[in-house]
Amino acid sequence: MYLLDTHIVIWLAQEPQKLDERLKALLLNKNVKVYFSTVNLWEVAIKKALGKAGFDVDVKLLYQHLIENQYLELPVLSRHCLLVQDLPLYHKDPFDRLIIAQAMSENFTLITEDTIIPQYPNLKLFK
Repeated sequence: MYLLDTHIVIWLAQEPQKLDERLKALLLNKNVKVYFSTVNLWEVAIKKALGKAGFDVDVKLLYQHLIENQYLELPVLSRHCLLVQDLPLYHKDPFDRLIIAQAMSENFTLITEDTIIPQYPNLKLFK
């Protein structure tokens, strides 16, 4: 099972040309379970509300796109939050730290292009 990092979720909906062909094939395979996190939606909503320059993603449309394309939703659970405190501080971004904790806790493979995330031991990454 796979978990999407937020920038991958955005690329899926708005810039699919940024996804490599191997990843596109995986995401189109209906036999593979691919999850998005409620953290993805939270991060997009906050960035939009803060008026981040160049960021024009509507979280409601993004959510609709994910559901229509049969991605599964992974909610934030207490065990995910508890694991965050034990993670090394390679990444300071709280959204990324929680997504990392979710992937580790659920034993999911994380799909990301983030260059800091691979530093985390025991985290499965799509390569």
